[in-house]
Amino acid sequence: PEYRRVEFSTMSSNASSAFLMYDNVDVVTDGSDSERSASHCWDDHGDGLLSVNEFTRALPRLLREQKLRSRSARERERTERERGSADDPVQSLFARLDLSPEVWKKYAMFDPSRKYTRNLISTDDETYTLLLLCWNEGKFSPIHDHPCDGCWLRVCQGEIQETRYEVNEKSDSLDMISDESFSDSHPAFIQDSMGYHKIGNPSTTVPAVTLHLYCPPFQKCKMWLGSDTKASEPSSAHISNFSEYGVKS
Repeated sequence: PEYRRVEFSTMSSNASSAFLMYDNVDVVTDGSDSERSASHCWDDHGDGLLSVNEFTRALPRLLREQKLRSRSARERERTERERGSADDPVQSLFARLDLSPEVWKKYAMFDPSRKYTRNLISTDDETYTLLLLCWNEGKFSPIHDHPCDGCWLRVCQGEIQETRYEVNEKSDSLDMISDESFSDSHPAFIQDSMGYHKIGNPSTTVPAVTLHLYCPPFQKCKMWLGSDTKASEPSSAHISNFSEYGVKS
């Protein structure tokens, strides 16, 4: 398939080893991820597991329908209020994505010289990006924002620690507001109205793998590299992937 490759500038060693989280490339149909059988059709109201291809066919349609409904102020407020909750249709669809190891392991590429790797599974370059992040032991991202409608996350392997922050305008600092750990397919969600966060692998012995869904895609984000960095002085990170569709970039 054809897709648009975006080249990004090289960042400082601190930034490049820290956090780079989003990208744009076209949807790929991988024969090995094809429908389970010719007779299996995706069901809008079903509750069974979805393959990657089933999920990535259904998701853009759902997101476009949401966008059309959101032309109404009432519907827009409702959509924003439901994001990440039990009533969120995106969360419900994401929860049905099959996370069996045989599904995601072909995308799981680690690099011992990096804190983590970003491995692109699928994107339509318009409504979503689906990434597999592989975390080396004891490694974390810096604090960062999400300049999109939200980030949905599921844990595929190991444990992930998430620390959230809010801006303290008086001290121009980022104050911690929560610190949680997730494992065993645990779902999580964040958007900028909920604060900023850093995530990583707290284990010193076991690598971690997480699945991230970003809607819509974008090419850069803000991040805070040091604990003493002022809230008003973030760095700007451009995005790159370690691999795309199971092939090292």
